[in-house]
Amino acid sequence: MNLFIRPNLQGHQALFLFFLFCFLSCENRDADKVSLTVFGDGVAFNIDGELDMDKTASCGTASPYSSSSTSTTTTTTSTSTTNLYTVITRLYFKTGEYLYLKFLYDATQNQGFIDSTQGFSYSGGIGTSAVVSNYGKIYWGGSGVPVDTSVSSSQALSYLTVDLDLVGTAVSSGSVGLSLTQCYTIDNINCTSATSTSMCYTQDGATCYNTQNVSGPSVSIKGEVNCTSSTISSGSSSSTSTTQ
Repeated sequence: MNLFIRPNLQGHQALFLFFLFCFLSCENRDADKVSLTVFGDGVAFNIDGELDMDKTASCGTASPYSSSSTSTTTTTTSTSTTNLYTVITRLYFKTGEYLYLKFLYDATQNQGFIDSTQGFSYSGGIGTSAVVSNYGKIYWGGSGVPVDTSVSSSQALSYLTVDLDLVGTAVSSGSVGLSLTQCYTIDNINCTSATSTSMCYTQDGATCYNTQNVSGPSVSIKGEVNCTSSTISSGSSSSTSTTQ
């Protein structure tokens, strides 16, 4: 009798283990959570926290990328590629920190590079280390960036699922951690509240610094960023203004 019952039990056990594996896989990649490790040159800490989706309106914006050139007659021509988009995201944590990320998304690829002038930054928390980076790779897999390639204007992202492998700087000022605040600048020196073409960082609310001006130990930044917006429906192509 046991010979006939045992295979039946094994079948149920296999089914149970399958669903358990699927559940754990989903749990391991939280929809609204950032899980990064920062280490190198005597520095080691985690950027690990849940996103505050009440403050994070969307998971970012994607704008068609275009390269422009100006001739001697001051006529500017732009060449756009339908597969390339500039993605900018600002994610706010429930604990007060925030993360900024800018990269070039190619709809025909599953990986790319962060923007070399603005890239990645993490700061804002009390007692936390600020981190900036303008070098490294981003992996988005098959559907990590839900860009609608039929839309020619800027669009909000309903979710963002990417893995980061970056090299950056754990920002310090002597022995005191430096919390950076995002700001805009027109002359790359003084900060302004107005939107301009360059995003930088400030220590005192007046003088701007970019990622090339900060100092501190070199670090590796690795891990995943997961965001799901409740205000932007999947497949939405709502237009939004984006600072480049």
